[in-house]
Amino acid sequence: MTDSLLSIKDLTVRFRLPQGETTAVDGVSLDLAPGEVLGIVGESGSGKSQILYAMMGLLAANGRASGQVSFQGQNLLALPPGDLDRVRGDALSMIFQDPMTSLNPYMRVGDQLAEGLIVHKGMAGTQARAEAVRMLDRVRIPDAAARARRFPHEFSGGMRQRVMIAMALLAKPRLLLADEPTTALDVTIQAQVLDLMAELARETGTAIILVTHDLGVVARLCDRVVVLYGGRVMEEAPAEILFDAPAHPYTRGLLAAMPRLETALTPRLGTIPGTPRSGGAVTGCPFVDRCEVRLPRCATDRPPLRDLTAFGPGRRAACHLTGMS
Repeated sequence: MTDSLLSIKDLTVRFRLPQGETTAVDGVSLDLAPGEVLGIVGESGSGKSQILYAMMGLLAANGRASGQVSFQGQNLLALPPGDLDRVRGDALSMIFQDPMTSLNPYMRVGDQLAEGLIVHKGMAGTQARAEAVRMLDRVRIPDAAARARRFPHEFSGGMRQRVMIAMALLAKPRLLLADEPTTALDVTIQAQVLDLMAELARETGTAIILVTHDLGVVARLCDRVVVLYGGRVMEEAPAEILFDAPAHPYTRGLLAAMPRLETALTPRLGTIPGTPRSGGAVTGCPFVDRCEVRLPRCATDRPPLRDLTAFGPGRRAACHLTGMS
């Protein structure tokens, strides 16, 4: 992809455990254009969140990342901690799954928002707090000036997530990482929060990587989708093409399990047999044990991530069956 804002090459994340080393992300490569919204989907344990944590330098103490994550001309994996701190919260921001554990319970919400502007933009405290109130108002928190003086526990779950969106977008980052940002919210609030996040990102030209297991959210917001399984990319395609004509058996299984509202006579939801992989070395395709169309070579030969642009623009899939006549 030309003019990439972000280019990830062969990203691998491993964790040291008492029983040995396990691989959570296995050679992932992807690119992101300015202003693009990319969805990363897959079952729990597929490595989605670990990609974001590696980019932010927030892996657990027993984890290590290798490869290259080029963002604005810098390899984030090679930056010293001080240089990475200057990137985080400025050009690069993140929204976490649980806002209650991400916000400081001892600081007023307005002061938490203002802190980022003071540190990264050099604003005076008074100006930064005024900007914080303005942003709280933009994320539709009522009586923003008064709410800015309150503590996180005084907000509902939906309001706390709006605060996190305000905090992440306040510095107008080039890239926003969103890790299951609506998991803790009820369905009626989810759509409001997601639409708000996308609206504000469009206004500032911010690109988004959205990690989620909710394919409905992906269909609603994303320009392009990466499907992960066992830490590897199984498929990548523009969202519309992926939902209309998935190329990988795993993607087809995920879509078959997605509830639909087209008709009251919707057939029984599909299921994927077996259980997801949870790390460890694999020689062939990581999906082989659950795949109903596997070939003998799938157990021994790792399928390359093939370019499938002949079947649609921007398509890739890692399957020995793709492209076979």
